Amino acid sequence: MRAQPVPRITAFATAVLVFGAVNAPTVLYAGWRADLGFSATVQTLIYAMYVGGLIPGLLLTGRWLQRRGPRTLMVLAAAASVVAALALALADGVGTLLGARFIQGLALGVVMTASSAALYGAVPPRARSFTALLVTLTALIGACLGPVLAGFLADLSGGTTMPMLVAAATVAAVMILLLVHGRSPAPQATPAPNGPSTGPLILGETVASGGIPDASPVPPPALEPAPAPALVPRSHMMISLTAGTSWSMVGLYQSVGPGLIGSALGVDGLTVLGGIVAAMLAVAGMVQVSARNVAVQRGRRLGLSSLLVGICGFAAMLLTGQVWWALIAVAGAGVGHGFTFLSATQEIGESHRRHPLKAAASMSRYFTIAYLCLAAFTLLLGIVGDLWAMVPAAVTLLGVLAAGCVAMLFSRNATAFPRS
Repeated sequence: MRAQPVPRITAFATAVLVFGAVNAPTVLYAGWRADLGFSATVQTLIYAMYVGGLIPGLLLTGRWLQRRGPRTLMVLAAAASVVAALALALADGVGTLLGARFIQGLALGVVMTASSAALYGAVPPRARSFTALLVTLTALIGACLGPVLAGFLADLSGGTTMPMLVAAATVAAVMILLLVHGRSPAPQATPAPNGPSTGPLILGETVASGGIPDASPVPPPALEPAPAPALVPRSHMMISLTAGTSWSMVGLYQSVGPGLIGSALGVDGLTVLGGIVAAMLAVAGMVQVSARNVAVQRGRRLGLSSLLVGICGFAAMLLTGQVWWALIAVAGAGVGHGFTFLSATQEIGESHRRHPLKAAASMSRYFTIAYLCLAAFTLLLGIVGDLWAMVPAAVTLLGVLAAGCVAMLFSRNATAFPRS
């Protein structure tokens, strides 16, 4: 008996709202730090704990999906996220913050994977390109809404409790939605014209409009155009470090970045700071949505060059306090992350096409290395900031990150010329 799929709108809403709840603490770290009196190192460690939960959530959900199904996993992850948000709302110690952020990261990893599976398995089937766009939009909308709404509620209430209580209530509503509207009628298998049932076709596959494989005649070899040279992907480590360089800049904005920006520009409003973080993520998301047809090498060059602009802009903002540098930093970081992460993911996808038996393990390592780079960079910011001072520490480490961008910028794919 076939499992009943999750309705597309339910899976989409679940992913968006859980993303928003998990990203709400982006603008609240400074408030917790002021209330509980911990150091910059601890602040970045709390953020890194979220990444520490995200990685196993992403890695293990693929196995759990085969046993439980997307709906059950999303319900369990939403319940865990509600508990974590309530713990953050009532937190009275660093241990609570660390544990709650780990649970939030774990829950988000489960929801990301399970909601993607639900969207691809929803009925009626839609084009895979459309579904990929929905998956991208869940992260984009949720990651942008979370900091902005949390900042607005924190400014309104004067504390960190209300934003996380609202986040808990939102995810609780999602859990109810999953329980009430988490199943749709099982898809009816239809017999294929020339054989047994094949199930619903997904638009965009290489089939003719009637569901029958395209039987148009193959042109003679003499008329075939010469195949274009294929780009051989770089080593797995180089691809992963390229993505890690990009994610490190995102980690800066999601951890100590709002505090640094607020101090440099003299901005106290958390709504504005949340909006700055959201603007960077929105630019990155729009680039990823609109630039899928850009060649890998060109995308990597555009991305890393833009990241350099964003890094220089952020450092100049810290040193001068000029808002124009902040705008340049946001635009550069957003465009840079969009192009760099997209091109690295496309490159790892080409590697999987060449080595399909290693695809699952390779993708797991790819995301693990990228997110570990993010966590390591933010932790280093906190440690050096405590030993030195946050502004010079940030400027120095941004210089190190810029050097990494330059090194990646000059790394090239090998070209495999077709045999004559």
